[in-house]
Amino acid sequence: MKKKVLDKLTNFIKNNKECSEKDLKIYRYGLETIYNMITKTIVVLLITYFLGTIKQCFLLILFYTSVRLFSYGLHASSSLGCWLTTIPIYISGSYFIKLCSVNKYYIFAALLIYTIFAILWAPADTKKKPIIRRERRIKLKVLSIIVCISHAFIIYYVSNQYILNAILFSLVLQSICICPLTYKITNNRFNNYLYYQKKDGLN
Repeated sequence: MKKKVLDKLTNFIKNNKECSEKDLKIYRYGLETIYNMITKTIVVLLITYFLGTIKQCFLLILFYTSVRLFSYGLHASSSLGCWLTTIPIYISGSYFIKLCSVNKYYIFAALLIYTIFAILWAPADTKKKPIIRRERRIKLKVLSIIVCISHAFIIYYVSNQYILNAILFSLVLQSICICPLTYKITNNRFNNYLYYQKKDGLN
C-alpha cells in the first residue's frame, strides 16, 4: 500500500516538475516521512479512542511535537521499528497523562534538564537526515531554547494536570531521544554532520 502511494506521488512530481534523480529521492523521502506520520497518527488515535485516552493522546502529540520540532532526535532504523516503539510510547504516555498527578517542581526539573540537553546536543540529527549547514544547526538550537522558555511560562501559569503531565512526558522522552548515550546504546551514530564535514570539508 505504502509503495503504491509513494510511487504514484513520485511519478506525479516527476511528470509535473523538472528535477534530477537526487531531487526525486529527496522528494520521495519527504513523502515517505509524511505518509508514515499520518498513518501512525491515525492508528494511535484509533487505539487511544477505544482505550478512552484520546484527549490525552492529542495533548501528547501536541506537546511532544513542539519539543521535537526543532531539536530533532533519534529515529528508529526501520519502519517496523518505528511502529513498534511509537504505538507503545503514545499509549503508555496517554495513560500517564490521564492517571498521574505530578508536582510542578518535578516538571520544572525535567524542563531544566531538557534545556541543558538542548543547549548541549540539539539539534540531534540522524544518519538518514544529517543537518550539515552550521547556520541551520544554530537556528534550530535557538528555536529549541525558545520552546523551552515558552514551556516554562505554560508550566508556571497553567494548572490543568493533563497539560502539565503531557509536557512532563514530552520533556523526558525528548531528553532521552537527543542524548548521545541513547544513540550509543542503540548503536546509532551521533552528530552525523561531522562525518560529512570530514568527508567533504563542509560546514
